[in-house]
Amino acid sequence: MRKGLNGWGAVGMFILLISGGEASAGELNVTSTEYGDTWPFTVDSVVLLCDENPPKALARTPDGSVYALSGSARSKAKTQGWLDGYTITKPSKTMPSVPMDYSHIVQRAQELCLNR
Repeated sequence: MRKGLNGWGAVGMFILLISGGEASAGELNVTSTEYGDTWPFTVDSVVLLCDENPPKALARTPDGSVYALSGSARSKAKTQGWLDGYTITKPSKTMPSVPMDYSHIVQRAQELCLNR
């Protein structure tokens, strides 16, 4: 049975955090270059991660910070030490008071759980 970020999973997440912005197996590096004008974040790249049961979409920035992107991740963010993904989200071009939509990024992160 796979574990989330409890037990050995927490050790794995710690190792990921100290390793910086490089993607490892089960992770996906995505960049602003890949997305162009639809890139929703204020940083140029993130490494997507997925914590299982239920799938929680996460993004690690080049400085090693981990951000909760999905609702299931945000519900666990405080206890796991994750930051809210909306804090690194650019404002919408059409509605500046609303963050850009990043549901397509969440979907890609959650697919990492399915491909394990």
